[in-house]
Amino acid sequence: MIKRSWIFLGLLALAGCETAAPNFYNGKYYMAGDANCKTMRQYGPDRIMCTDAKGQNTGWRPAMTDQELFVYQSNQMIEAQRSAAINQAIMNQAILNQAMANQPVQHLTPITPPGGTIRCVSSGNYTNCRY
Repeated sequence: MIKRSWIFLGLLALAGCETAAPNFYNGKYYMAGDANCKTMRQYGPDRIMCTDAKGQNTGWRPAMTDQELFVYQSNQMIEAQRSAAINQAIMNQAILNQAMANQPVQHLTPITPPGGTIRCVSSGNYTNCRY
């Protein structure tokens, strides 16, 4: 249930986000797909002209070099690994929280020292005592 909630929140956060990503067009990769580059057309041998949702020209963009494409893909992999690590940490914390919630509270019998009563309550590895 918790995992589904996090996935839903992630998708909700991404809804409406428009970011450019490499698009293969006429044999080369170009950064397109954002609000300023909804569609593209060839503008030169290594350039595209971008248009927005209204069909207005928003400017040209050069083809990506092999190095730029490699850096983009590497960053995407790093982000995916980071996201997976965060999701795993959240799941581990949820499991730990559930285990702690299911652990019974142990009430110990009162101790009567000379001069009063000491009451102790134990939960897991912790014990709290009061006079």
